[in-house]
Amino acid sequence: MAVAEEDQIEALYQPTCLNVQGTRWTNFGYLLIGGSTVIMACQSLGIGPGWIWKSADDCTTVLFTFELLVRIFEKGYLFFVEDDKNWNFFDALVVAISLFSMVMSQQAAASANGQAPNGAAMQKMKVLRTLRLLRLLRLFRVFKGVEEVNRFVELLLNSVRTVFLSMLIVAAVAALVATVIIACGATVNAWLRDHKLPKLPEIH
Repeated sequence: MAVAEEDQIEALYQPTCLNVQGTRWTNFGYLLIGGSTVIMACQSLGIGPGWIWKSADDCTTVLFTFELLVRIFEKGYLFFVEDDKNWNFFDALVVAISLFSMVMSQQAAASANGQAPNGAAMQKMKVLRTLRLLRLLRLFRVFKGVEEVNRFVELLLNSVRTVFLSMLIVAAVAALVATVIIACGATVNAWLRDHKLPKLPEIH
């Protein structure tokens, strides 16, 4: 029954402009992954001028974003319900990490222009290194036919989903507590405008 449903979902896809399930588009994605990995390796090893690899890295990030947006446009709601939906969410997560890393890198370069590195700048650099390492997660897509890799991706997405929901709950509780405190403060101030607190008796 599950196999029949998956086949039905696959049959629903009709290419609009590009066939994102075709061999050419798949190979384009693999080419981006391979090129991005080589660029990151050259950056880490310090081969050649750093600005070249930085520009190339930004270009691959833009291309990954383009590839993801085209797939979302082409597949529509199937992007979220098809058999490869976990991989689609995984790709979206890695692209978001890459975009955030690119923005942070540009901000760090702008703030550090002509200034000595301080504690905040060093902290940003640590975050950037972590984000760059996380971008290597896209290599798992090459091995998506391996069952263990599929399980890892599913576990990772479940963990991210749990953390995200936990953050939402904490934020909602914090907002509720802040609202209650502000409301109580406003009520007290309104009462004090019309009433006066009794004076304490003088002690002789």
